[in-house]
Amino acid sequence: MDDNSKDVLLENYIATAEQKTIAYFNRNLYKESVPKTNPNGLVINAAIIQGMLLLVTGLYEHYGGISNMEQLSVSPFFKFLVDDYRLSGL
Repeated sequence: MDDNSKDVLLENYIATAEQKTIAYFNRNLYKESVPKTNPNGLVINAAIIQGMLLLVTGLYEHYGGISNMEQLSVSPFFKFLVDDYRLSGL
């Protein structure tokens, strides 16, 4: 893999981690402020960033593929960092 393809791969992992975090939270994430039209929105903080980095690391470590069992589990460290921000029952 050349250097450019590694950059593209990591960019895709980052985008995937953000999308999966949004889906896990059941709420949209924003970099600076939440629009008034989205009362359930959330500004990204250090814990959320660290959780997403854990997802990126997991994707990178399992580059060759993830087994069905691994797909079913969420990293306990990810959950520890971000579960406080998750909305349920929506």
